[in-house]
Amino acid sequence: MKFTITHAYPKDTETVFKVLTDKFYLVKKLEATGAKNIAIHVHTEANGALVIFRKMDIPSNPPGFAKKIIKAMNTVTGTDTWQSCGGEKKTGVFELAVKGAPGSLSGQIILNPTKKGCDYIIEFDVRVGIPLIGNKIAKLVEDDTRTNQALDYAFTKNYLEDL
Repeated sequence: MKFTITHAYPKDTETVFKVLTDKFYLVKKLEATGAKNIAIHVHTEANGALVIFRKMDIPSNPPGFAKKIIKAMNTVTGTDTWQSCGGEKKTGVFELAVKGAPGSLSGQIILNPTKKGCDYIIEFDVRVGIPLIGNKIAKLVEDDTRTNQALDYAFTKNYLEDL
């Protein structure tokens, strides 16, 4: 299942990129969305790519049919790899995995300059390899992701206003 979420920010791509890749900001944003036990590591690779690894526990409220697969608190690991981060447009990829869950969430991340600042575009690809209920679980993941992204967006807009 694929879907895209776009966040418009009133700051240039360089400013937003610096925020999105800042460890302090990332921890505060994740805490604001209910995450616990957060670990963040940011490093630059020899090829210039900026890599962010994160691990955290995230609360969930799965419906009855999914409670054996999705717990109330899930350990999530993720990696963002910003491959092109030197120019005005910045692009990368991400991967997320939930410990013990049969599926993955991956996609592309893009910072595009606009006349009023920039757009942060996140293209998601949800894959759940369970016969019969896989599509229902993928839809739950999409719904949870949209809810969390709304929280992320509100937090980041406020954070950027204080710069």
